[in-house]
Amino acid sequence: MRKLHKHISFALLLTLSASCNKDFLERKAQDIISDDAAYGSVSGVQALTANLYNNMQTEAFDYWVEGNQAAFPSQASDEAVRSYSWGATLDPILGDEMFGWWRYDFVRNVNDFIEKIPLATNISEEQKTRFLAEARFVRAFYYFSLVKRYGGVPLITKVQQYNGNLEELKVPRNKEQEVYDFIASELDAITGQLPESYGADERYRATRYAALALKCRAMLYAASVAKYGSVQLGGAVGIAANADGYWQKAYDAAQLIINSGKFQLFNGYSDKTANFQQLFLTGADLDKNKEAIFVKAYQSPDLAHGFDFYNAPQSFKIDYGCATNPTLELVESFEYTDGTPGKLKINDAAGNPIPYKNTADLFKDKDPRFLASILYPGAPWQGGTVELRRGVIDNGVQFTSANLTDTYGSGANSIPRVGKDGPLLSGDPTKTGFYVKKFMDPVNRLADGRSTTPWIVFRYGEVLLNYAEAAIELGKTADALNAINLLRDRAGIKTLSNITRDQVRHERQVELAFENHRWWDICRWRTATDLLNNTQFHALYPWLMWENGKSPADMQYTFQIVPAPKNTRTFLSRMYYQRIPTGEIDKNSNLLQNPGF
Repeated sequence: MRKLHKHISFALLLTLSASCNKDFLERKAQDIISDDAAYGSVSGVQALTANLYNNMQTEAFDYWVEGNQAAFPSQASDEAVRSYSWGATLDPILGDEMFGWWRYDFVRNVNDFIEKIPLATNISEEQKTRFLAEARFVRAFYYFSLVKRYGGVPLITKVQQYNGNLEELKVPRNKEQEVYDFIASELDAITGQLPESYGADERYRATRYAALALKCRAMLYAASVAKYGSVQLGGAVGIAANADGYWQKAYDAAQLIINSGKFQLFNGYSDKTANFQQLFLTGADLDKNKEAIFVKAYQSPDLAHGFDFYNAPQSFKIDYGCATNPTLELVESFEYTDGTPGKLKINDAAGNPIPYKNTADLFKDKDPRFLASILYPGAPWQGGTVELRRGVIDNGVQFTSANLTDTYGSGANSIPRVGKDGPLLSGDPTKTGFYVKKFMDPVNRLADGRSTTPWIVFRYGEVLLNYAEAAIELGKTADALNAINLLRDRAGIKTLSNITRDQVRHERQVELAFENHRWWDICRWRTATDLLNNTQFHALYPWLMWENGKSPADMQYTFQIVPAPKNTRTFLSRMYYQRIPTGEIDKNSNLLQNPGF
């Protein structure tokens, strides 16, 4: 028994919210250890609490759409396409259960904890209060994960017991509004019971500001549904209440975080690109990174992830690599530092291709957040360069290849037709001419399950964006402008003199790229059916302009925009809510399926 507690406590010590073997923790903590043992000491309760945190669906690095290997959420939105030839994110019509998460087993576990913690022995009342508040935070997070997927879901707050009548366990769906209101009321009740901060050994637990950040995000979602959605199934989906009440709750929660003075935008580096890049690499160091509010930490070798392994550029990979290819559409969403639109300058006014000495020159003066988030043709990386070239143009004729080994020219001037990092129309290398940089280790090539970059669940930058969105919807334009300009100034891009709702949304798109917000944003705004409507995303392909007698190193490049060699993407209106799993409908005749299924 002592050995078992040692294992659980070690997992807790490493990180309370890290990804670990859920089955191990759940089985050992709840099935083998008796209630008397588990609730008879602080260490036992800590182990149970760790399990509750571990089960939170934070949609971090280890979250794959439909469980498909390396199917990261950005591949389902307009942020990226998937390089591989297999996986649900390649389907022309996106799947009905791509983001499914119907985990009432986790809800039962947290309800069980909430019922038993008041009876725990050898634990002070102060400790019980805090553990109970943490559990209610986790439960609110579970319900937010459910409601944003399915709309109204059964709101179960006590452990269900079978007493011979199965029908009593078949709980109908609550209204979507009731679930969001429950989340808000739970967070209101516990915010003051959670500490403002923890010591170094408990720094990844939920604080009162994590609770406020969750409320801020959840109320933003509720407000969007109330304003842009429609009420169906008697309120099981959609919110009939005035959206302004939810915008105000999101605004107020963000204001409390802002006014606390506990957080600030990360500004540890004078170089704007390095600063934004390091924000995510140092997220677990809460002493240095005052932007991080709630973090999911990782530690190698047992509690790590594989984001680097699956997304490394072709010539920098260990095995898989290349999975997520940013779209040209996202690349051009990043403005230039002078605030002008981000459309790349590949042609002159007459429509003729502009030659560039180096491929990287095309991206001069782009928003530093772009340079920190996306690996582009000619980008420096891990002591080398991301070499992207689709082929050679000689006397107006394109010469390319279906592999990375075919050459062009002869003798000392011979060169591979395609760059060492692609792009290729098939195989692993990028299909768009870009790779992901955000979150990636800039020094080390990492094997699967060896990445330790933390996942920032809530950060101050998002709080400012939430605040700005709520403010612009409430007509508080000056507040929205101020919040957005704080982010733009930190990024190193020209600030705005006035602002619109679309500009707030645009800032959210570029600031939060690849942080797994985009899918949910275009769902709650009800814009996904327009953005993803038989949509063909595009690629940028560099071409080397061949000049006989010159070394390839002295030749210039031009660029071509082409459709990415991937299926079009369509989002059907029914997908604003995920399909409730058929098996759950079969088990519970009181559950109504979502509209359109």
